Amino acid sequence: MRTIGHTGGDTPNWVRRSCIGKGSFGVVHLAVNESDDSFTFAVKSVEQNSTEFVRCLENEIGILKSLSSPYVVQYIGDDTTCESSSVYRNLHMEYLPNGTLADVAKVNRTEEQSEICIGCYNENIRSYTRCLTSALNYIHARNVVHCDVKGANVLIGDTPDTAKLADFGSAIKFGVPFPGTRGTPQWMAPEVIRGEYVGPESDVWSLGCTVIEMLTGKPPWPDRGADTLRQIGYSDDIPEFPTRVPDDLHDFLNKCIKRKPSERWSCDQLLRHPFLLPCSSHSPPQITINDCKLSPRCVFDFPDSNSSNESTVENYQPHINTSTAKRRIGKLASNTRVNWESEGWETVRHVTEELTETTSECWEDAESGASYDYDVESTSCNARGTMVGGVYIESVNRYRCNIFVWLEKMFSIFVLINSNVIRHIQYTQWVNFKSKFLEIFGNI
Repeated sequence: MRTIGHTGGDTPNWVRRSCIGKGSFGVVHLAVNESDDSFTFAVKSVEQNSTEFVRCLENEIGILKSLSSPYVVQYIGDDTTCESSSVYRNLHMEYLPNGTLADVAKVNRTEEQSEICIGCYNENIRSYTRCLTSALNYIHARNVVHCDVKGANVLIGDTPDTAKLADFGSAIKFGVPFPGTRGTPQWMAPEVIRGEYVGPESDVWSLGCTVIEMLTGKPPWPDRGADTLRQIGYSDDIPEFPTRVPDDLHDFLNKCIKRKPSERWSCDQLLRHPFLLPCSSHSPPQITINDCKLSPRCVFDFPDSNSSNESTVENYQPHINTSTAKRRIGKLASNTRVNWESEGWETVRHVTEELTETTSECWEDAESGASYDYDVESTSCNARGTMVGGVYIESVNRYRCNIFVWLEKMFSIFVLINSNVIRHIQYTQWVNFKSKFLEIFGNI
């Protein structure tokens, strides 16, 4: 259908084509530039006599004009046209022909294969979730709350595994007086249904509901009318999570689906969640554990270790400077090799202390007269394997202890020999004395 008039006095240079969608207050058509048929875009239109709908469209135009993000549908322009007997207010946006997340979810998640797909979910869900979270993070930083996040309002991008947030008709500027309940009930946060609050936290709840929609191919809550509204707004229930989802995805949903708004993560925090970190070429490269050269925590972590036994690592916590610890941890998380021969090591036991302590133990064993067992000593000596001046302390200690034992035995033999000699000398002197005594006094 060709446009035939324009309230501004200029004839528009575009042509309205087929209808490609209908929203809560407007109709979206495909449009082409009259001078260039290759340039296509989408036009969202409402009749001028629909005051409430025009107000919503004007709000969407004003918000889209202020946004520029690869994760948000692009604003192209706006105008007012007279077609036949009606006057329309129009919003021009980029055209994304690949459908919405809701369409993709319905195709890929049929009732029969739902459990299988969830158990081995593909990377598309991760990528789409990151794009949607990035879009919300962008608009929240500009004090905009979308208020109607759901699969039908997220368009699939031209680049594989990308998506863009659209339909800002219900969006508001954060901080304005509560505008009343708005959005789609099955994706609304509890506080929105109760009419208490609308903010970024409300979008985070809807984000979690949209991820559930992508996984199951259906709304996060069953449609039971007023009973559903009562359950969402005034019970302690939360949407049922799909079964057999990976742990990181389950935890991501837990961070979004919280009854209390203050307990939900912000979109900035969610972008650093483990579920979203591995995916994205749109974000700065992340350092993964495989990129780092990790230091071994025990002897069994060395590449040439053949032992299958588990090692026990004691929780030793030396008193070190906090800044030094941060620097060392930072080095471990970087791509550079770590210089272990640096200053700042904690002295646990000095070599000379080992030598003195071990030597005293060996001397005590020798003095007690106990037999000296080399095998026992080799496993009990605390300085085993330590080098001092090229000589093992273990060998030095063995030599000293053997010398002492040998000297002690020689001393015992020497004393025994001396005592026998003394006794022999004393006995000879006594016999001579007795004979002399008898000779002198025997004649009396």
